Amino acid sequence: MKTIRIPLRSLHNGEWFEFLTNFKDKVSFFGANAMGIKNLFDLFLPLYNAADKALLTLRRSVYSKEIEEADKKRDELFQGFYGTVKSARKQPDAAKQKAAERLYNLLKRYQKSIASGSHAEESAAIYNLLEDLRTKTYDPDVTLLGLAEWTTAINQAEGKFLSFDSMRNDESFAKPKEDLRKVRSEIDVFYTAMMNLLDIKLLADGLGGDIAVDPEELDTSVHNGNEVFTPEKHGNIAYNFVVSWNEVVKRYRNLLQQRAGRRAKKEEDDPSGPIEE
Repeated sequence: MKTIRIPLRSLHNGEWFEFLTNFKDKVSFFGANAMGIKNLFDLFLPLYNAADKALLTLRRSVYSKEIEEADKKRDELFQGFYGTVKSARKQPDAAKQKAAERLYNLLKRYQKSIASGSHAEESAAIYNLLEDLRTKTYDPDVTLLGLAEWTTAINQAEGKFLSFDSMRNDESFAKPKEDLRKVRSEIDVFYTAMMNLLDIKLLADGLGGDIAVDPEELDTSVHNGNEVFTPEKHGNIAYNFVVSWNEVVKRYRNLLQQRAGRRAKKEEDDPSGPIEE
């Protein structure tokens, strides 16, 4: 097992801060001291708070209302699609029942991320869902049940959301003020140092490399309504943290890959630029 890395500088300000918030919460959940990164984490926290203050002046945008409406629309479409597939499991035709059951199980895997995830997590989940629906496994089911209009509508709603989000980020949000730029640089150094330390620790404990584990195997319990990690059930907390944190990083990696794909397509459609001599 080893930590998954992404280019933090490629994240827009809001995405970057959301990423670090997820990291802070995840470390607090597992325990920085138990993971062996407490000293670095203690230095990271003041910088995180400084970034929070610096971002206050960058959180207003003329696109905020449009983004929220587009986000609401894609939520409504997914819920409508989910409900339609769920109901289709009860129809008399056996083949359609099986098709609906397969699609229902697929949608359940993404429901939580789309219904209650952050904007970035929801976009990554919708992207992965639409990719799955285009595969040979699920595309025939969509066709059999006549659900192509739903997938098209969800894709269009997601495109509209990403368009507004991109326009907002391409303005001042994509260009941090000097104080935020400095804080971002400093925080990224500490974050990278913590990832390096975890990788070194796993190697020292004989758990580094390509060892894998199912994140669902991680044990948690509920205490006073909150999910609490139970370290006594695990031999290496740092290892279990990396398994769990990598799942979060993958969602942001998908977001960056999706953005790079859109940029490449745009350049392909409009290859105009300076003529090379």
